[in-house]
Parts: sequence; C-alpha cells; structure tokens
Amino acid sequence: MEITNVRIFKAKRRGPILAYANVILDSRFIIRGITLLETEKSGRFISMPSRLLRNEDRRYYRDMCHPLNANVRNELTEIIFAAYDEFMENSENEE
Repeated sequence: MEITNVRIFKAKRRGPILAYANVILDSRFIIRGITLLETEKSGRFISMPSRLLRNEDRRYYRDMCHPLNANVRNELTEIIFAAYDEFMENSENEE
C-alpha cells in the first residue's frame, strides 16, 4: 500500500502533543486521528487512534488500527513527520 495523502492538524493543547494527522492509503482508505508527539525521553513518535476499553475493574486503551511491523511503523512515522515539518514551515511563512 502506498501513502497517497497526509493532512496535518495543529494541536490546540500544549505539552507533548504536536499535531494530529489523517493518512490516506492508495486513495481508498483513511486513518483519522493519528497523534504526533515529542518527549525528551522518546523523541518524536506517533500514536495510532485508540479507544477506551473496560474489563471488570480495569480500564485501558487499545489501538483501533496499527502497523503490523516496525518497518511499516517507521515508514509511516517518517512520512507523517515530513508532512508535519512542511506544515510548520508553511505556517511560519504565513505569519
């Protein structure tokens, strides 16, 4: 599958969340709500869309979709952050 489009949305909150992204695959499938984060310890990384699940007394989040191996995750991360860097550069030029 090929990533045919990445759309970046600026985060309204401060902290480790930098932005959000929607990714279109093969012009046929969209993943909405990927979170772009950056921390001192982990650096830049993405978090896939997730939902809150409950199991008796335990509450946890489970990814709704995710890459099946590290190579795909790395490729997705690189492409999304390249789009983010371009988005930020264009945002600075508009100000």
